[in-house]
Amino acid sequence: MQFKAVMAMPPDPAIAGESWRHQWQQRLDAAPPILQQWLSHQRDDAFWRRGSVSTDYRRIKCATYIVSSDDRNSLLFDSVPLGADIEILGHPIARIRVAADQPVAKLALRLCELTPAGESWLVTYGLLNLTHRDGNADPVALTPHQTYDVSVELSLIAHRFKAGNRIRLAVSESLWPLVWPSPRVATLTLTHGVSSLELPIRPVARDPPFPIPVIVAAAQAPAGRTPLKHAGPDAHGWYEIRQDPVAYSYPVADTGTTLSGAAGIKELLRIKGSDNDSCVWQGERSSALKRGDWNCTVFSSFKLTSTAEAFFIEETVRALEGERVFFERENKATVARDLM
Repeated sequence: MQFKAVMAMPPDPAIAGESWRHQWQQRLDAAPPILQQWLSHQRDDAFWRRGSVSTDYRRIKCATYIVSSDDRNSLLFDSVPLGADIEILGHPIARIRVAADQPVAKLALRLCELTPAGESWLVTYGLLNLTHRDGNADPVALTPHQTYDVSVELSLIAHRFKAGNRIRLAVSESLWPLVWPSPRVATLTLTHGVSSLELPIRPVARDPPFPIPVIVAAAQAPAGRTPLKHAGPDAHGWYEIRQDPVAYSYPVADTGTTLSGAAGIKELLRIKGSDNDSCVWQGERSSALKRGDWNCTVFSSFKLTSTAEAFFIEETVRALEGERVFFERENKATVARDLM
């Protein structure tokens, strides 16, 4: 939804000239209902391929490293403590024989490094909607309780597991809130002895000289941001994640424009244990630009809920010039679930 809010911001009169209001109106009129549009394409079709790099990763020029920690309610497979460092470089591949008791289910795998103190550090992960086991273009429902041999390629990673630590594979059906829950609560059955995890082992080499000094800073939230707040389960079984970003307002010296808003989306995610229909994701964001008589604010909000059969979407965008409402639109839509 940050994308939608950015699309709805006004042109700068200093650049667009006297027609800036007309251009802003055109921009707002053309802004699509993003969530509805995205959820209307639940398969790998031309809509996604047009703007995706997934068919040609050579287009990516920026190296990225992400690490993060949660194994609760997962089935855990831990190695023995490592006798020496192990480096991996590439895509780990899990080959799993699995059955589900529902026609739609997911398989979430997290490769972690487990320390002697019990800390579990996420290294990489992979996710497969099992109805997409033969490809994303033409998903096929599962036959409940039938076993399937599937391969899950985990995300590309370069990592060194330290001697004395353990390698962990955490397996779950859900990965909420990263992934919307399946239409109905599903139970997976894994078959031992025929399932495996392949790691792209890289021979350990001597570290090259590193002339740049390493400065370790104390862990803290980035300036202007607040950490996610986790709660639950409460007495009624509800889990909740909140983000309440800190508001800001500051002038840009080069242009004399004051920017106001918040460092992120104010959002709420809720789900009740064992009730996938209870899942809710909602959020809102506002941004403002002010310079002299030019004073514009854009507010956007969304809400996503579902049943086993459909997603329900509410999207709102409202633009103000000063105190006057310049544009306002609310969109409500129902999108059928397509094996999602």
